[in-house]
Amino acid sequence: MNASNQKAGQDPKRIPTTQEMESWDNEQLLEWIKNIQPKIFRDNNDVLTFKAAKISGSAFMEYAEDLDFFREIHLPLGVYGALASLAKKVKKQNDQSDQTAGQKRKGIADAPEEPPISPKRYRIEESMSNLAIAARERRKHVKDAITDIKCSADQLSNSVEPLKVVDRLSDPAFDRVLPFPFLLSIPNRFKGSKGHWRYVGRTKFKQLVKTLDEVRCYDRYMSVWLYGTQGYGKSHLLAALVCYLTAQDERVVYIPDCRSLLVDPIVYIKTAMLFAWADDVIIQKEIPPLNTTDQIKAFISSQENVIFVIDQMNAFKTTDPHEPEIRNLHNWVKSFTLRHKAIFSSSANYTEYLKAFQKQSSHRVLRVDGGLDDTEMHQWWERHKDLEMEDCDPEKFEDITGRIPLLLDNCVVTGKINLKRSELRDIRNQSVGFVQDVRRITKEDNDTWKWYCDYVTACFLNETVPSGSSGHLDLIDHRYFYHNDEETGGYTCGLVREAVADQLLVESRNFLNTNFLGSLRNFVNSRSMIRFIIEYAVLAVIQRDGLFICERSKDGMRLKLFVNSSSIDTDITNEWVLYRPLNYDNKAIDGIIVRIDTKKKKKYAKGERPILSLYPIQITVADSHSDSHATFLKEYRQWIMEQSKFDVRLEFLWITPRRLNGKEHPATSTWPKHLERFVHLEDVSEKIWDKYQIVTENA
Repeated sequence: MNASNQKAGQDPKRIPTTQEMESWDNEQLLEWIKNIQPKIFRDNNDVLTFKAAKISGSAFMEYAEDLDFFREIHLPLGVYGALASLAKKVKKQNDQSDQTAGQKRKGIADAPEEPPISPKRYRIEESMSNLAIAARERRKHVKDAITDIKCSADQLSNSVEPLKVVDRLSDPAFDRVLPFPFLLSIPNRFKGSKGHWRYVGRTKFKQLVKTLDEVRCYDRYMSVWLYGTQGYGKSHLLAALVCYLTAQDERVVYIPDCRSLLVDPIVYIKTAMLFAWADDVIIQKEIPPLNTTDQIKAFISSQENVIFVIDQMNAFKTTDPHEPEIRNLHNWVKSFTLRHKAIFSSSANYTEYLKAFQKQSSHRVLRVDGGLDDTEMHQWWERHKDLEMEDCDPEKFEDITGRIPLLLDNCVVTGKINLKRSELRDIRNQSVGFVQDVRRITKEDNDTWKWYCDYVTACFLNETVPSGSSGHLDLIDHRYFYHNDEETGGYTCGLVREAVADQLLVESRNFLNTNFLGSLRNFVNSRSMIRFIIEYAVLAVIQRDGLFICERSKDGMRLKLFVNSSSIDTDITNEWVLYRPLNYDNKAIDGIIVRIDTKKKKKYAKGERPILSLYPIQITVADSHSDSHATFLKEYRQWIMEQSKFDVRLEFLWITPRRLNGKEHPATSTWPKHLERFVHLEDVSEKIWDKYQIVTENA
């Protein structure tokens, strides 16, 4: 508050009376907050954000117990939480002072304190009462749904012993909508109608149940950590496990989303507890009055045989020293599991957990990497028998998506395969951004950059990764790359594989100096991998040595990535440039060699123009291929015709293991006269041709 409004000798850090604070405007309130808690705001941006909210002293007092009000200021959790705590402290102290004064007026010296229950608290208690009723109904619905699965299994079984529920939930043919075992909003990653979600059987479910049983049997184990790459379906496995355990009358406290828990931890945890004890009305009545973290912690400690299932633990990740509240909540949640068994899961890039689990042996890790296995993928196709593939064959579709459930389902739109979905674009951008970040932080450390390149290349080829991965956890994009206990690397999908490989090409990664071509023998039955290896080997050769057809290109050429024809830089002159399309679903070309020849000092004669030479490239090892030549002319003709300031010379190149004759195309109104030429692999690189021959002979 301004000096003019302070009484002489008054301490600026004291708690003001209600009357004083209600008289303050927003400037006076801000000045007092900065005096009493100088570190409450992290920086000047926080101060400006709070100032823009124009919160007066009376509003600060009125909403002291309403965390939602402070959240709307749009400050970080630690800051708005501290502001709410400060407001609550002021209100509480004034309420106590008013109560004491009233008691003295009535002559009651030692009356016990009974803090008034605010209208909001009444609303919360009423809400909790309604949640308790809803929890009992939801738990019954979950148990009925699982019981129905068992009954269906009994009827469908032809064997003497009926299929168990675990078997059904592990069966990829199983596909059913189940009640969701949590009462508040369902996380977006679950699809279904209100209060329900769709579960498709996963073979890994049986192993998850078995691993949990082992942890519960042995005191040396504290928890299971379900860990794996992005999009596998870890959250769905956990939700199915909660439903299964609920039907077995287990006490399961299920936290499906720790991000939502951070918003209102007390209400979120209590909601989960109401579901866990929904069939015990007496215990359930003890839960709503628990209004502090300590009370909840004490209650949980007093219970026996509780199982905690906690998803999205990465929400607790913070490097901000001004957000102790997040760290405190993290420790609070972990404290629940000191006396109870737990199952944790998080995003794959939560390296804090990776580091912790390397040091601890009290946790069982169940890895789930990649996508659907063969049995699961077969059932996926059975459910999509009428799917229109258009130009995308099943093997290519499985390769691009990596059979990842999240991608498979998102690429099906109105009964057709759509590879232009934003989800695919987002994943590509994420993986590219990660590579660029690694390159930036290793710019002055070539050894570390080489380690990273060797690691992802080993993952491309399913080979042994270089040693030292435990010391480079932050350099691995764990969402899409992984290695098993035998140190064999892997990746999740072709989309990411090629996005990262493109970035390595840009950084002049020489794939030919690795076992890149030698690994062909390991993929004789995978057309997608043979295509990938040959394609990137050819691009690497052209980048390093040039191509004999392109005149004066033996010195090699730089490589640039481009989105479309307008991305081709016509300001680069008298130099060969190899452009690589960024679009993973580009049907026209795998690259285009460009050169613009200009006269440096001589003037052009009348009608003479700089020469723009274009060599579109399609690399293929398939016996048949879509007409990339026609597709290129269709997609690029407008751009070519707009280059009126150049004399355009076009030659379309097929790079292929077959020797075929070229074809002359006459000029038309939409494209210039040009040659469609077939370049044999041997003419690009004898080494590539030799390795390819060995593979085809053994196929």
